[in-house]
Amino acid sequence: MFSVSKARKSDMEQIRQLICLLFPRANARLMKRDRFLIAKKGQLPVGFCHYRIKNKKCYIAGLGVLSHYREHGIGSQLMSEALYDADKKGVQECLIKVQALNHAAKIYLKMGFFEKRAGKTLVLVRKRPT
Repeated sequence: MFSVSKARKSDMEQIRQLICLLFPRANARLMKRDRFLIAKKGQLPVGFCHYRIKNKKCYIAGLGVLSHYREHGIGSQLMSEALYDADKKGVQECLIKVQALNHAAKIYLKMGFFEKRAGKTLVLVRKRPT
């Protein structure tokens, strides 16, 4: 069983390690108002979601799950929690960039996102449910 929760300051080093492990070439920009969720199996961090809310928009800056724990609903739960938080804040639009061949793109489309731009990198957008 796993749990998803808002990250505490004490979780941030584990999240940084997950980012480096899952996205070694990424240049993660961390900003003051960024929000983080962490998924754990017991005490072991297995995934994270990094997002920011600004001007009624939510930008999903990163979402990743360790390969051994994929396809167990952890990524979907992380995204659902981020979207729930965004909806509570009155966000009108959520955006995420994802590689076109990434299996997660199909999951995001099932969660209400749609393709705004195609190519090697998709920009997926989700409008606030009415």
